[in-house]
Amino acid sequence: METIVRHRDEGTATWFLNSLVTTKAESAETNGAYCLMEHLLTPAANPPMHVHADEEEGFYVLDGEIEFEVDGVVGVARSGTFALAPAGKPHTFRVLTDTARALIITSAAAGNTNGGAASFFRAAGRPATAPVLPQLEAPDPVRLTALAAEHGIEILPPPAP
Repeated sequence: METIVRHRDEGTATWFLNSLVTTKAESAETNGAYCLMEHLLTPAANPPMHVHADEEEGFYVLDGEIEFEVDGVVGVARSGTFALAPAGKPHTFRVLTDTARALIITSAAAGNTNGGAASFFRAAGRPATAPVLPQLEAPDPVRLTALAAEHGIEILPPPAP
């Protein structure tokens, strides 16, 4: 394993679901132990409820406020708050401020040969040409659900009214 030093706007940048994802450490760079990403989010980036089959997803909020829902438990996270979505637990989040910034760490996707969440973000997104938020776009739910499944993530249907 090599030493990595990446500053605020350094790393692989991807526009994904109306957010900017900057990967700081790829799982290949950590001998498959974890992946670390910085996410710049807006309310337009709120994901649908979903489940990671093989990996934990931890969130450390740097700026803004984010409401997390994990397996029916709801809480608001502000700067300095950590939230964990264990593997196999349905979860989502909602950005409550104009923008929020969070570090997201995903554990090794043990049974997943397609690289888990970080690979999904790249497959479903597109390379960012600048370290800014992308132009807003409505996601294609069919494409998103299919790509998620390929990466060990199940997009859950919205709750019944």
